[in-house]
Amino acid sequence: WAISISLKLFGISDWAARLPSVVAGYIATLLFYLTALKYFKPTNSFVATLSLIAMPIYFQALRTVGPDMVFIALIIAQIYFLTSANDLSRPSSYWRIFGFGVCVSLAFFVRSLVALIPLVSLLPLIFVMQYWRNKAFWMWVLGGLLLGSTPLLISLFSVFGDHGYPGLISLISFASRKAGVTKLNFFSSIPFYFTRLIIFTFPAFVFLLPRIQSFGKLIRPSRVHALQIELNALTILFPLIYIIVLSFIGTKHYHYLLPLVPLLALNIARMDLIFKRGTFKLETSFAGVMFVLYMLGACALCFKRDYLLDAAFYTGFFAITISSILCFYAFYSRFFSWRQLSPFALVFAFLMAQYLTIFALSASGIIWSTNKELKALASTVNGECKSGVYLYGLPSKDETILQFYLDHSYVLPSLGGLSAEHGGCLVAVESSKKQVLEGLPGHKISNFYFR
Repeated sequence: WAISISLKLFGISDWAARLPSVVAGYIATLLFYLTALKYFKPTNSFVATLSLIAMPIYFQALRTVGPDMVFIALIIAQIYFLTSANDLSRPSSYWRIFGFGVCVSLAFFVRSLVALIPLVSLLPLIFVMQYWRNKAFWMWVLGGLLLGSTPLLISLFSVFGDHGYPGLISLISFASRKAGVTKLNFFSSIPFYFTRLIIFTFPAFVFLLPRIQSFGKLIRPSRVHALQIELNALTILFPLIYIIVLSFIGTKHYHYLLPLVPLLALNIARMDLIFKRGTFKLETSFAGVMFVLYMLGACALCFKRDYLLDAAFYTGFFAITISSILCFYAFYSRFFSWRQLSPFALVFAFLMAQYLTIFALSASGIIWSTNKELKALASTVNGECKSGVYLYGLPSKDETILQFYLDHSYVLPSLGGLSAEHGGCLVAVESSKKQVLEGLPGHKISNFYFR
């Protein structure tokens, strides 16, 4: 719904299709920062937020046409409403609980049964904040659930009106297949998710792992014990429950890790950013390693320059060069200079280098450019066929993507639906090549494209 509304308002384009994810990403990031402010100083909260948007899995979701980032925004909103509604004696707190219920229902609308996993992972937070024994809490949650269920009920009634009970059953069966509820493949799922978590949250794990001993520390001195219990419920119990439940249902979709990522990033705010001599040795050394990797990446781009557009090459090359300079300076200031960087400057330089690199490489299409062949085919067809393009026998995904990128396209249910007087081009699946060439000898098809 969000994507279709954006396309209706701003026209058919990549920019309009990605806009809902971008807007949801801004909202999610802002709510994450506000949640971190409850437990940490602004500087630490800012570092945690910067590390979140520099994580590859989160950054990719920000620019992907899909429901993932909207789903993440709803989950972070649930956490924000729960943690900000401390005193239930105030009316404003009940409205936050009501908002929590609305976001839970909308999460089911966006992601179906998968929304159960983060909801179950939030139970420790509800327990430690002593909401579970408050009747008013559950009444306001129920009110929010009912209001937030409106889009879901409208959708289900629409499906039932068009397809009856088989339509509802197909929705449930599709959700169960995607969630993998029929599988119990724990031992293979744990390595899959753990390795993807390290890869797709890089370099946050480099900062997080050496700071595990600081889980007992809190930066803000007020209400230390109560806040510490809440924080551990969010940053330790939530990820632990989430990864266990996700692994037990046997899924192997790395984007299901997205709800876990913000809670892991919140641990990064535990770092002591007050300068101490001899601290941050691992991070500073790793900055030297990243300098070498960035330089190797710049060399790799030079070797691949013939396969890249000039704009893409220069954008990626200059971004990687600047990132390598940032990492080298962080490394140099620690080991070769009498004037050392503060921990905040070190972390900021390291994360900005990461963000700058993935932003430039993704914006120029060097990485995360999906469906390259289909986009190239659409560009070729648009340049050669001005009178329209017919699509025949293609897989549904290919058909949808080509319809999006082609200027004038028409789907043929059968070759018999094409009259001999109609001109244009034809894009068909490779397996139908013989049938197409034999069945359309007298038609005015100017070009044939098979894939």
